[in-house]
Order: sequence, then C-alpha cells, then structure tokens
Amino acid sequence: MNILLVCNAGMSTGIMKMKLEQEAQKRNLDATIQAIPMAELDSYMEGVSAIILGPQIRFALNDIKKSASGIPVMAISPQDFGMMNASKVLDDVLAEINK
Repeated sequence: MNILLVCNAGMSTGIMKMKLEQEAQKRNLDATIQAIPMAELDSYMEGVSAIILGPQIRFALNDIKKSASGIPVMAISPQDFGMMNASKVLDDVLAEINK
C-alpha cells in the first residue's frame, strides 16, 4: 500500500508520517507513506493507494478528488492531526481504501 500524506509545504506532516509508519509496522501492514507538498502531488500519483490531506489543506479536498482518477482521497481531522492520532488516521485510510 502506498499512501501520500499531503500538506501545504510538505513539512508539517513529517511527525504524522513517522507515526503512521510506526502504526503500520505494529499492524504488520506493508505500507509506504510519503509526505509531500501539495504543489508536487501530480508527480506522485502513480501507484498510489490513498491520498490523505493535512487539515491545513482540507479546502482542496474536492479538487484533489477530481484529479485523483479514482484514488481514495480524505482529509485528516484537525483533532486527529493535532493529537498525532496515527491509529485513528490509519483506520480511516483503510476504511476509505476498502469502500
């Protein structure tokens, strides 16, 4: 599974990326998480299982869904992001992938 974690400049999601990687390892999931800036999203779309947006760019959710060609796209809630609740975020991503 290849997950893109997207934020405005690709920096504020670094901690969430590490937490998601740790959570995936705990669950024995084969997952790659990449934190990227929104401006580079189009360059990373190939082979992606899901795109998750940091709360600071949730305004772009509908536009990204339109350009994602069927790739599941979701925004992390501000509460889960603020608490770095990787377990809940990963649950939400898996639910979105399995829809």
